[in-house]
Amino acid sequence: MTEQEADPVESSSPDGSSHLKQGLLPIIGSAPVVLVLGSFPSARARAAGAYYANPQNHFWPIIEVLFGIPRVLPYSERVRLLAERQVALWDMVDSCSQEGSMDSTIQEPALNDVRGLLAAHPTIRLVAANGRTAERFLKRSLGGMGPPPGVTVVSLPSTSPANARESFQKKVLRWQVIRDYAVPFDREV
Repeated sequence: MTEQEADPVESSSPDGSSHLKQGLLPIIGSAPVVLVLGSFPSARARAAGAYYANPQNHFWPIIEVLFGIPRVLPYSERVRLLAERQVALWDMVDSCSQEGSMDSTIQEPALNDVRGLLAAHPTIRLVAANGRTAERFLKRSLGGMGPPPGVTVVSLPSTSPANARESFQKKVLRWQVIRDYAVPFDREV
């Protein structure tokens, strides 16, 4: 299935006029320190039920460099190892209408309750927005109150294949902050 084809994960209103696509559940280990927030999963990711399922996305290659988790491992093993390294994954948008998979086509977004997730997981110290759209939705979600005390928010370059403004190497350097927070300096992975 290409990302422009019909999406199997959608619902319609009673009158059939609106098709809402549903995002993915969060991936959270027992004591997350970092929360990586994307905008909304691509059609490919939703169909696979897996974060960053597009092989052109740089997320898993960056994770491989930063944490030594091979991108060729089965998805379930990758997310298990990432959770062991205290990194949680979620998206800002719970559901929306969308044509294709580009962030610019997100319409009627229902945002996830990031503040509630942070309250339920007080070990989180860093929230990393994966790209500008995730950052914009995060700011809207947090409102004028900003993040809870003790939580740092950073905006990182999007790992999407549509983001060609920065090289892979520059993205890795910018994304290193998640490793710095997640892995204690005296512990090797």
